[in-house]
Amino acid sequence: MNILVWTDLEGVSGIVDFDKHEPFTELDKYQRKLMTGELNAAIRACFDAGAKKVKVAEGHDATDFLALDPRALFIPARYPAISQLQDWEGYDFMIMIGCHSMAGTPDGVLSHTGNRNVVYRKINGQTVGEIGTAIMLAGEYGIKAIMVSGDVAACREAQELNQEIVVAPVKKGFDIYHAECLHPDKACDLIYERVIEAFSKKTAFEIIKPDSPVIFEESYKTTEPLEGKISNENMEIVDEYTVRYSGESLIEAHGRRCGFMD
Repeated sequence: MNILVWTDLEGVSGIVDFDKHEPFTELDKYQRKLMTGELNAAIRACFDAGAKKVKVAEGHDATDFLALDPRALFIPARYPAISQLQDWEGYDFMIMIGCHSMAGTPDGVLSHTGNRNVVYRKINGQTVGEIGTAIMLAGEYGIKAIMVSGDVAACREAQELNQEIVVAPVKKGFDIYHAECLHPDKACDLIYERVIEAFSKKTAFEIIKPDSPVIFEESYKTTEPLEGKISNENMEIVDEYTVRYSGESLIEAHGRRCGFMD
């Protein structure tokens, strides 16, 4: 079996501030060590569970590549970090590491959706965050999402979408910048255990994907993202804050949102 490991950063234990993208600073080294530790725990569990191939599809430039388990393939994050540019074809299951909850979640650590200017995101009318978007994108490739790690709110959000998903809550949020965190060793142990658990019941999972055609809607706090844009056959400007992208699949609609497709 081939495993895709999808990563974010804000759900990693010990991370309570947004990535400032300052390479080689002490903060950068710190977050890379934490991120890579959790990733390696997940990768080790995947291989111990019988994986033939494991690929990390990075969502943030936040991994210490030299310290990564050498058995895994690695796609470094570069915007847009989307499925078409990370080659999700041919994978069976997805593990999600470092997840955070969607924008507006009161107890969500560093909660946001895509970026901090987004008020909400909907796929065919269903409000989702980055977790839901990734799970549905994976579903269109025939990939089953079976395990999520992150803060308690992120784990809850994943199970609201699919109650069968195994979760590893590595921290508990009190508000956007405050959390009770597991020690990195304990977080890695929990992630390893929950990945193994997920594979032990992998036949119980279903593929989750939206019906076709797909409408991908986002609304923003400011008008800047839509300034100068006009509606076309694949993009509808609903109002000065809200836009809808359409496609026969979520892969298409999301690709248009990220500027990857016309």
